[in-house]
Amino acid sequence: MRSTKKTYEDVARRCSAYHKTNASELSNCVRDDCNSCLNCAHFASDEHCKLDLYDEIARAL
Repeated sequence: MRSTKKTYEDVARRCSAYHKTNASELSNCVRDDCNSCLNCAHFASDEHCKLDLYDEIARAL
């Protein structure tokens, strides 16, 4: 599910299940308020949403 950084951020902002992890080094985000799928607890290391929410939210963008 490789997407652009902006798409990951847009999806995370709209996701009701988004839960930020402390692994901010994975997101390349320097702001503390940066939401991204890349720093979500439900985002797997093989780049998919464990809750299967990403595709539905991304289609609605």
